[in-house]
Amino acid sequence: MRLGYASGCFLERRKGFVIPRPIPDELKNYSVELQVGRGYDYSDFNNIVSIHLPFTHYKESRVRGTKVYEKLREVNIASINQEFWAEDLAVFKEHIKEAACRGIKYAVFHYGSCNCGSRLWRDEKHRKLHWNREKEFLEELSQLAENSGIRLLAENHPYGDGVFLNHVKHISDIVDNGYAEICLDFPHAFYRSVKFGNASLDEIINKFRDSIQEIHLADNNGSSHAPLALDRGSIDWRKLIPLFKRSLLVIVELRENPLESLKKALEVL
Repeated sequence: MRLGYASGCFLERRKGFVIPRPIPDELKNYSVELQVGRGYDYSDFNNIVSIHLPFTHYKESRVRGTKVYEKLREVNIASINQEFWAEDLAVFKEHIKEAACRGIKYAVFHYGSCNCGSRLWRDEKHRKLHWNREKEFLEELSQLAENSGIRLLAENHPYGDGVFLNHVKHISDIVDNGYAEICLDFPHAFYRSVKFGNASLDEIINKFRDSIQEIHLADNNGSSHAPLALDRGSIDWRKLIPLFKRSLLVIVELRENPLESLKKALEVL
């Protein structure tokens, strides 16, 4: 197993923008998942092994002389807004091409949702429209990724699923259609199992064991989807790690310095 951390660990989050903070020297040589377009770039790290494709668009700006990244709009690969859909596909393709040129093997993305508001998500035909848009997006992206030597990984997210009403079904259809494999986010899955009664981490691991290529490792207490440092929540992560195959990429994803969690993970790995 290969251990690293996410670049988002060092983002200071403010209302409407994020501020990239310096990366401590003792972490410079760890493997890194770079959240592209979100405060950091390839020059900030020595060993980038995967990228996280945008889930929010940002633009570089300044607030009282400090460089910040201002939030513009959310990314939704199942959007029925043709302008946004095409723009996001073009952005994803450029990131895939750059990652391939740099020898990176993995690219993580968030699957789509119904973001149309009101109660449209209750209508099956409307949900199918979103899924068709997502399929078109992933058909193009997965072909480019395959030709570029990049493995696409769909990450489970913590919110209600407006396409299938069930995130396990959503991920299953992505995998079964050959569009992507899986990045399993521990806190997102645990939160959903507590809040919505969805599948537990154990159930998800058992169902998708052969398709999970990467995990986002952090703890969680079920009260929100926010990641916690290891051993600060209720996830029995030490029991779960041995369930994965040895080739797994383990990325500690927090909102704080990950060093102590990296040390704890290293003891198990």
